[in-house]
Amino acid sequence: MFQPSLLLLSLLQLLLVSAFDINGKDNVAVYWGQASAGSQESLGTYCASENVDIVVLSFLYEFPDNLAINFASACTTTFESGLLHCPSIAADIETCQSNGKKVFLSLGGAVGSYGFTDDSQAEEFATTLWNTFGEGYDDSVERPFDGAVVDGFDFDIENNDSTGYAALATKLRTLYATGSKDYYLAAAPQCVYPDASVGDALANADIDFAFVQFYNNYCNVDKQFNWDTWTDFADNTSPNKDIKLYLGLPASASAAGSGYISDLSLLESTVKTIGQNSHFGGIMLWDASQAFTNEVEGETYVAQMKSILEDNTDSTSSSASTTSAASSTSTTSSSTTTSTSSTFTTSSTSSTTTSTSSTSTSTTSSASTSEPAVATTTSSISSDKATTSISTTVSAVTSALATSSAEPTTTETSTHFTTTLQPITSSSDVSTALPTSAAPETSTTANPTTTLQPTTTQSTDSAQSTDSWAVTRAKELNQQYGNGELNGKDSCFDGEIACSADGKIAICNYGAWVYTECAAGTTCFAYATQDTVNTSCNFSSLKSESVF
Repeated sequence: MFQPSLLLLSLLQLLLVSAFDINGKDNVAVYWGQASAGSQESLGTYCASENVDIVVLSFLYEFPDNLAINFASACTTTFESGLLHCPSIAADIETCQSNGKKVFLSLGGAVGSYGFTDDSQAEEFATTLWNTFGEGYDDSVERPFDGAVVDGFDFDIENNDSTGYAALATKLRTLYATGSKDYYLAAAPQCVYPDASVGDALANADIDFAFVQFYNNYCNVDKQFNWDTWTDFADNTSPNKDIKLYLGLPASASAAGSGYISDLSLLESTVKTIGQNSHFGGIMLWDASQAFTNEVEGETYVAQMKSILEDNTDSTSSSASTTSAASSTSTTSSSTTTSTSSTFTTSSTSSTTTSTSSTSTSTTSSASTSEPAVATTTSSISSDKATTSISTTVSAVTSALATSSAEPTTTETSTHFTTTLQPITSSSDVSTALPTSAAPETSTTANPTTTLQPTTTQSTDSAQSTDSWAVTRAKELNQQYGNGELNGKDSCFDGEIACSADGKIAICNYGAWVYTECAAGTTCFAYATQDTVNTSCNFSSLKSESVF
């Protein structure tokens, strides 16, 4: 009796593991590979969680020539060509799939050398992808995941060049048709519509999922949320009339420059509204390392997201059952049921501008309250899938009677460090740059506290200030970068990020600066978004809009 009981328990545990359902509205997709929280568990560990349905491996960051992949420190061996060989990830992919999860490989990212010259080159590359990561086995092709086969590909293109991706998707569809299982295509556009990089592919190819990034943009959930724009796209533009839209969120405050939502009630109400739409598929999180370490109200962020989705699904099903029962037993012919609109209406509809309306929000607290104003500074390599490594919380503490006090305002800065590995370096401890006043003197595991000097020219009327501290700091950094001063000093700590005078991104590796080109169409600079300062490769238009 004992052994059969153990077997039954094991079977029940397997049944309880969440499995992907393309038509479900409670799927959670997580990006994995860049360890933006500073470290990450194995792919198989995350796939064992009932809170995950899709894992997106990030990234294949160089193509179509000289393929290059990077998953932080998760893969350390290489083929003779230099392409990473990842047997452990291969085993984990198969484990994930046996648990009912889907595993995609993401192309692109904010740092890398990728793109096509024309559709023909993109179509040829589809065969390379199929042979290297799909079922198109070729003995002459190096396969990073050996015999493991991914379930599809994701286009996280961030270089403002849309050439070839629609053709790539279409060609992949023809190759998928020769496979032995279902394969999928996904794209990760910014919420600003249409997306400059993958907008053309979304409008002209059969894409299954749009992991819409509602962060690092003006159209975040807590701002000018433009979900209705995306449902209009799904209804009227997408060639795939069954495309699924995912609410893309950063999984912690340090995972992106803006867009993190810690208010679970806001997310619950948002999902309740947008979840009524037939195109809603679930939530996407950047990234797994953040989603499983960040805790909100006693649970990991990923568990909270799964719970919100399941509660909404249960509520919707219950409501539908109740409505159906009431309808079937009604004896009044005039009885009707009015459904709630699935469109989430906001003040900004069908917006195509990329400008940010509030980039210089003051962090000075009101004289009517004694609560401190809190501003967050995050520097990152990535503009959208932000691989943030250092977050600096600046609490500007003022008295309740600030306007009547002659004492200057003091500002206290505390820093929290994490690390990540970017494709351009072999170091497993790549973090990002602090403002020079808070740069650590020791290792990146330190947690120092410094005090910024008060500004002697501060006006007693905060309304007279034209720039927030974030805009001022971004200007200072860009002036240093333009003068070739990096972060204002010659020395650097491992993982520190800066920009060169000619727009390259510089990362400190073992005490020395390492330079790499930004993706085509982008350049390196510091910019301010509300009370956040970012240093990253980004589009030049953002520099003029949010800094100067």
